[in-house]
Amino acid sequence: MNLRPVFKLSIASLLALFMSFSTFAQKPTWVPVAELLLGSMGNSDAHQMAEVLNRCTALNMTLSALTATESPEISQGYENQALHLIQNGIMIEMNSEKQRTGIDPDVELLSGHAVDAVKGMLTTYNQWMDDNYTDSGSFFNNDLEIEMKSCELAIKLVVQMSSR
Repeated sequence: MNLRPVFKLSIASLLALFMSFSTFAQKPTWVPVAELLLGSMGNSDAHQMAEVLNRCTALNMTLSALTATESPEISQGYENQALHLIQNGIMIEMNSEKQRTGIDPDVELLSGHAVDAVKGMLTTYNQWMDDNYTDSGSFFNNDLEIEMKSCELAIKLVVQMSSR
């Protein structure tokens, strides 16, 4: 089954949605990606790893939108990483669902859940960057940079898993 069209549609709708956002949520109170990533690996927790990949998808989409005007090539790189991340997150959820139920899962349903989760995270990252800019004149702060580094590690893990 070729899932690429479903994933591309998901990313395109997320990017279009993000481009229309202004200000919404407050700074995130969620668990940092680094903690989720370590916990998912230590416990072999598929849902936690899917959460990491969704969060990193949202962060990459945020960075893609942020760099779109000044550097379309870098923006496209972030978008490509987001596509790769969401694909792997959905595949993890599909495998987990199949192991749990023994039935092939509904790809469109799982994709829809992932897109919905990422949409909420986009608003949070957008607000976090807006708050940083208001507070310091920069979109980035130490916590957000740690989040970005954690997502870089998650991307490396996904690439490594995909090459097996």
